[in-house]
Amino acid sequence: MAEQNKTWVDVQKKAFTRWANQFLSERRLKIENIETDLATGINLCNLLEIISSKSLGKYNHKPTMRYHYLENNGRAVKFIKDEGLQLVGIGPEDIVDGKLKLILGLIWTLILRYQINMIGEGSPKWELLQWVNKQIAPYNVDKPVVNFTTNWSDGKVLSALADSLQPGVLTPTDMSALSGDALQDLEKAMQTALDNYNIARLIDPEDMVNCPDELSMMTYVSAFRNYLSEEEQRRREELARKKRTADPSNCYAYGPGLEGADTYQPAHFTIVAKNYFDEELPTGGDQFEVTIAGPDSNVQPTVTDNGDGKYPAQYTVAKPGDYTITIKLRDEPIKGSPYHVHVDGPNAGHSVASGPGVEGAQTKKPANFRITSFNDKGQQVQSGGDKYQVQVQGPEDVADPSLTDNNDGTFDGAYQVSTPGHYFVNITLDDEPIKGSPYKVLIEGARAGNSYAEGPGLEGGQATKPSVFTIHAYDPEGQKCTDGGDPFKVDIQGPADVQPTVTDNGDGTYTVEYTPTEAGDYTVNVTLHDEPIKDVPRQVHVKATPDASKTWAEGPALEGLVDNEPGLFTIHAVDKDGNPRVDGGDKFDVDIKGPNGNVPADVTDNGDGTYGVKFDPENPGDYDINVTFEGAPIKDAPFHVHCKEGTDADESGFGIFSFTIQSRDKRGENKTFGGDAFDVAIKGPDDSDVEVQTTDNSDGTYTAVYALTGDKGAVFTITAKLNNRKVGTYKQNLD
Repeated sequence: MAEQNKTWVDVQKKAFTRWANQFLSERRLKIENIETDLATGINLCNLLEIISSKSLGKYNHKPTMRYHYLENNGRAVKFIKDEGLQLVGIGPEDIVDGKLKLILGLIWTLILRYQINMIGEGSPKWELLQWVNKQIAPYNVDKPVVNFTTNWSDGKVLSALADSLQPGVLTPTDMSALSGDALQDLEKAMQTALDNYNIARLIDPEDMVNCPDELSMMTYVSAFRNYLSEEEQRRREELARKKRTADPSNCYAYGPGLEGADTYQPAHFTIVAKNYFDEELPTGGDQFEVTIAGPDSNVQPTVTDNGDGKYPAQYTVAKPGDYTITIKLRDEPIKGSPYHVHVDGPNAGHSVASGPGVEGAQTKKPANFRITSFNDKGQQVQSGGDKYQVQVQGPEDVADPSLTDNNDGTFDGAYQVSTPGHYFVNITLDDEPIKGSPYKVLIEGARAGNSYAEGPGLEGGQATKPSVFTIHAYDPEGQKCTDGGDPFKVDIQGPADVQPTVTDNGDGTYTVEYTPTEAGDYTVNVTLHDEPIKDVPRQVHVKATPDASKTWAEGPALEGLVDNEPGLFTIHAVDKDGNPRVDGGDKFDVDIKGPNGNVPADVTDNGDGTYGVKFDPENPGDYDINVTFEGAPIKDAPFHVHCKEGTDADESGFGIFSFTIQSRDKRGENKTFGGDAFDVAIKGPDDSDVEVQTTDNSDGTYTAVYALTGDKGAVFTITAKLNNRKVGTYKQNLD
């Protein structure tokens, strides 16, 4: 629409639409055309609820038919009348039918009641003009303003009014900042009002220049008065708030806790609340925030509201050093904050412990100790409360000792153990070890220097053979211990590695057993808590042990036996390295089985590594001779030997015999010359050969001479051959 064809209706329609929309936007509603968009009654009902802050009750939110529209608008008209407003010539059907002028009149009635209001006795227009003239009085504009139409067209009055709410925001009072272009100055004034006071642009500059409408202007200008009224109310409320609200810049704190403190001792101070006018507040309710930064990062201060403007505060720190105390109210520091405070207390590196519990004690008796606190200047602390921690670790699990605070910088503790040994006593302050900690403490049952050992294992031994000796424990007072638990250690050094075993007998004695695998000289050392017992180390000689696989035997009995002579042989002991043994003491087992069972044998230790064996074979036949050492047979054992019948002089015969053979030719005539191969074989009773001497007589005869020895009645077999052909076989008895 061209600006020159605009009428007051057009301007009012725009202004009243924008006025309504600034409220409806709260519910995401909007009027595009005020002539038609109120027909359903929904927008009008919502507008009334928003500007009145009251509920219209139940109405149809989804109307679809005319009678729904009439019901909604009827409820709206009734609500307006119930609010005491007078409506002339308009009913629900007029709103539904879109009668614009009547609708504009309805909206103006609402604007008068809920925005412009009547403050004094005059008309709303007169009162609003009076307020405008008062506001622009300091400004160089034509005065007085007598209307809401032509007096506003040049932009001066609106510019002065916009600046009056916040002097200097738009123009000096001499109006020198204006351009003289009405549209430009009005645009700038309206934008200033929107940006600084959130006053909506209900009309446009062109409307004010070309077609000013009084009701539209009153609606727009009343928003300036409402803003100032609300701003004054805000200022009054702010002043009252400042009177009753603590101002961080005036609040302060005092007390010893802001000057210094001791560790683990409560430190106190008081916060005093003051308002903007530096007056102490008689009531509480403020939330002061106290933070403490320093070596102890976990300080938890407490602030108590006494309800009288005073706030007692308390804190306790665990570590000495320099701290910063910050006190804030609503994120703003109070006067004097932050405060710098030095906290005195023990320094772990200077504090010490003393007494048997950290120096040395006995089992089954209290091990007492005392911690003495010193600060970082080396001065003894005179107050208590510090959180020392004590842990004892060692052969026995020990509960953490409790400490008694003497409240003079010293702390007493004790612990008791049953198991002797080295214990570590770790004493810390705030996770830092005190001087000398951890302490290595010897808790004794037996005392090394009072204890001793005895037994064959300290006098000598044999390789691969167990050696045993006994430790006798005595306590620090020289009394024999009657129970066990002491960690005696045995170390044996020599040609071979030896791993001794120590058995606690539970009666104050300890049995030690070790087995050396090599011969030679060994050093036996016994310690308790790294200290040697009496009369150690001891030197022990260990003899070699025979190796069955290398030990051997020799002698006539291993080559053959006769039943009427003793069997003799010798065992030669040899160690695993093949060296002959040069001493005795070894136990060889000799097992002999003959035709009639076991045959006893005597073994004689010659003391030089050899062993003589003697036994009597009583019966001829086969014998098994087995020689073992610790169950293992010696080299070449068992030996298998045959036993012959022996000769008994009383039962034996002896004779020298001969015979001659005459050779003949094939005609049976005696030969007269020799040269034939003559062979004679004689076998005894045991199939043994008998030596025979043969002679060729060179005349055709051959002579054999032999001697026979044996038991009487023994039968010998004689076979004679010539030229390898048997002449004959003969039996001969020995008489």
